[in-house]
Amino acid sequence: MMGYKKALKVGSMALILLINHALQAADKSDSSNYAPGDVGPHGGIVYFVDASGEHGLEAKASDEINTLNWNEAVIASSAYGAEWRLPSKTELKLLYEQRSLVGDFANDDYWSATELDSNSAWIQGFFNGDQDRYNKYSTLRVRAVRPF
Repeated sequence: MMGYKKALKVGSMALILLINHALQAADKSDSSNYAPGDVGPHGGIVYFVDASGEHGLEAKASDEINTLNWNEAVIASSAYGAEWRLPSKTELKLLYEQRSLVGDFANDDYWSATELDSNSAWIQGFFNGDQDRYNKYSTLRVRAVRPF
């Protein structure tokens, strides 16, 4: 019976060490350095990184399945969880500039979260690079982003 208790203690200690190692590895992954094109800490594609390499922006790897009006776009972007959202006008311009790293964009217009007034918001053309205002009731493409 003593052999069983000793084996149980050794097994328990090994399990505790394994869990501790896994937690330390997870802590290190939270402070990893990222570069544009990497898979980000929340599963998106990194398209902007600050000088530290630890903070930036990541975008979903693909658009929403359907084109959406602006209000639907805001809701759909936030449905992915904490901090996922529609990009600001400036963030969307950065995303356009890094479109080849992120990939899977249509040659079409995409919504930004930046409102001009109660009836219009800014958009980014992914076919020509232009930004313009657009009626919120129109349906356009959507790509969610989040900071890290």
